[in-house]
Amino acid sequence: MIFTNPSQSRESTLILEWGKHSLSFSVFHALDNRVLSTEVIELHMDLFDFTRQDFDKLIKENEIFAFSFQKIICLLDINYVSLVPRTFFEEAKIETYLKFNLNLPSGNLLYKSQSILSTDYEALYALPKNLVDAMESNFMNVSFNISNIALLNYFAKFTQLDKFFEIHFNDDFLSIFYYKENKLLFYNTFKYISAEDIIYHILNVMNELGLDNERELVYFSGQIMHETENMELLKEYVKYLQAMERSNKINYSSNVEAMPSHYFVQHYANCL
Repeated sequence: MIFTNPSQSRESTLILEWGKHSLSFSVFHALDNRVLSTEVIELHMDLFDFTRQDFDKLIKENEIFAFSFQKIICLLDINYVSLVPRTFFEEAKIETYLKFNLNLPSGNLLYKSQSILSTDYEALYALPKNLVDAMESNFMNVSFNISNIALLNYFAKFTQLDKFFEIHFNDDFLSIFYYKENKLLFYNTFKYISAEDIIYHILNVMNELGLDNERELVYFSGQIMHETENMELLKEYVKYLQAMERSNKINYSSNVEAMPSHYFVQHYANCL
């Protein structure tokens, strides 16, 4: 049972993370500054293949959607993102920018943007219109954000290290962030299938940035496919590898505390 009384849900924020093949959610109760629950729902098709009826069915069948929330934040684990310097950004041209840079999926899409703190860039992205229509017709006060950009903005506000190299894993792609003196110097995403792919991308980026894999502290977060074997091999190439800790500015229920500390950091970043 997530809530001890009916009013708790109406005082809470529901954070939904829509991945390629899974939907994870966290419930944050602001008055207690506590994450009450974090859970995962498996999806049986690609997010962009869902029809409006599929989304409505998902909402109807899962108990978490039966509650009323103060607000709902939808995080999107999508790879259809492009960065544009703010000086060249025009909202009316988002679709044009994305179609020029990316091979977008078919279907009815919406085109949005999100600011990246401590940079001069806007993140442009495409998301399924069916998802937006289903969420906005069933719930009030719904917002949409890219999970990686939410992480970037969290790091910009709360990371005080002189240098910060971080790898975040989303489904079948990984993202690499590098900050120096509180400035974002590198951000990109890479598809991966095997541990060798992960190692190749990380070492290639470190080499490009002039970083020593034998000396640099590398943080990681997210849920990694075949985590044990992938991380064991990665440790052979990156000497100082450290799990990203969830924020200590928030309280967590016992079931959330029991999870690995690097899981769902992107959820809890939206509670601060």
